[in-house]
Amino acid sequence: MHLFNGFVYRMGLYEILQAFAYVSKNFKTNVFKLVSTDDFFDSWNRGFMVFVSVLFAIVILMYHWLFEVINCLDFQYVANQDDKLQIQVTPEVAFNFQKFAEEYCWSAGMHVIKEAYDEPATPFPGIIPEDLYSCMEVQLNNGGRITCPSKEDLKPFTRVPVKWYPVIIFYFWITSALFYFPYRIYKLSGLQKVKDVIVMLQLRPQFANDLPYFINRAAKWLDREFSGFLENRWTVRGAVLRHWYFILVSGLKFLYLLISVVLLILTNKMFNPHHGVHSYYNFGYSYFTQDGSDNTTLIEDVIFPKMVACHVTRWGTTGIENWKGMCVLAGNVCYQYIFLIWWCCLMLTITFNVIGFLSMMLFELSPSSSYHRFLGSTYIKDNRQLRLVYNNIGSSGRIILRIIGNNVNPYVCDELMRYVIYFTFDLTK
Repeated sequence: MHLFNGFVYRMGLYEILQAFAYVSKNFKTNVFKLVSTDDFFDSWNRGFMVFVSVLFAIVILMYHWLFEVINCLDFQYVANQDDKLQIQVTPEVAFNFQKFAEEYCWSAGMHVIKEAYDEPATPFPGIIPEDLYSCMEVQLNNGGRITCPSKEDLKPFTRVPVKWYPVIIFYFWITSALFYFPYRIYKLSGLQKVKDVIVMLQLRPQFANDLPYFINRAAKWLDREFSGFLENRWTVRGAVLRHWYFILVSGLKFLYLLISVVLLILTNKMFNPHHGVHSYYNFGYSYFTQDGSDNTTLIEDVIFPKMVACHVTRWGTTGIENWKGMCVLAGNVCYQYIFLIWWCCLMLTITFNVIGFLSMMLFELSPSSSYHRFLGSTYIKDNRQLRLVYNNIGSSGRIILRIIGNNVNPYVCDELMRYVIYFTFDLTK
């Protein structure tokens, strides 16, 4: 126990443990956390996707901090035809050059060879000597011979750059900001004031007479909102007010859908589309369906190469010197599983956003469907006055009532609607 306490003190963890103890002891459950003014699909984007993005960003940051993310080795000098000098590399110079090469390859870029995939003779997928003349003459059974073209006539190998590896640490910080941005617009739009009304109705009254008082106050606030929708409903300004929240919410749902789709496209672009059929679009599907029995390179080894080639060009004793070698990207062992989970999250998010946007269009553009949905969530009985008020307050008013109905006790919501009908019914005539 003493050893453990000493370790905690030496590692500077004591203050952190004390802070966690203080928070867990003094934190009070905030009623605002129990109120959601957006639906499940929007909460998935601004909650789950932001959480996953930040989590993966921290994992990658810790990996870069604790482990070696690149290790270059076996660099050899590539002599020109007129080069008469022989470069002698001492162990000390080799060590310093290796550190230089790692920094050079990290900043200037690495690459793999597209034609080197699915080649059984290559020990590392995507790595093959670029000056290799791979064609061999073949003797046929009928005595003929297939000859090879000259080396100059052969198409050169295709380099696929691996430029994303050094900047992968910033990827998930950017995605977390993108998924949170629409919610920030939502908070500044004015719909957040509905949360104050819901909180007031969710408070536990100290006396039995407090609940009607809070319901009355909430109904007066709704009356002020609905009066603005109903009194000017025949003007352009009134029409915009009656449907402003619908335009806002549907626009944000479309923005979430656009962000998730564009993010998938840009992620595929980041991992280079030069791999042919091996793209990030089908990464998850191919990962779970491939078996490797046909001697083809696995898709995770194509998109996330563990070994890459690097050519270093620098000034040296012979003028401009060219060195070639290989680098190990150990981080891709971890990144392939992170981006596999991220692919599943993106596909699920795109599906949810399509469903959320279409359901928003379906229910809110049809007052009848929206009305029955509201009755089903609040257990309120249908009556003519309530239906008349509901159909005339516009899509903005219907969205406000839907938010209240999803967060307030059905009994309280039923009483609130009685007050709303009493205050607002005359304006619908």
